[in-house]
Amino acid sequence: MKNIIFLIFLLCALNSCDKTTEKNAVLTKDCTGSYISHTFNNVDYLICNDELVANIENGTEISVTYKTVKACNNSNQTICELYHKNEGIIELIKIK
Repeated sequence: MKNIIFLIFLLCALNSCDKTTEKNAVLTKDCTGSYISHTFNNVDYLICNDELVANIENGTEISVTYKTVKACNNSNQTICELYHKNEGIIELIKIK
C-alpha cells in the first residue's frame, strides 16, 4: 500500500514539472524565426511552433502562455546570416 501511495505521489510530482508561463510580450519576426520579447525586460525567446503566430503582425503586443523546450522539431526553419540573440526556445500553448 505504501508503494502505491509513493508511486502516485511521484507521478503527481513529475507531472507538475511541466511548467507553463503566462506573460504579455511583443512579437518579433525576422528571417531567423519568430520571437516573443517580454515587455518588462526585453529578453527574447524563439517560438518553436511559430505557425500559431503566422497571421499576427510583427511588433504586436500579445498575451501568451508557453513552456520552455530543449529543442525544436520544426525542420522548416529558414537559414539566414542574421544572428538573433535569445534566452531559449519556447512552445506556445495559448495566445490571447
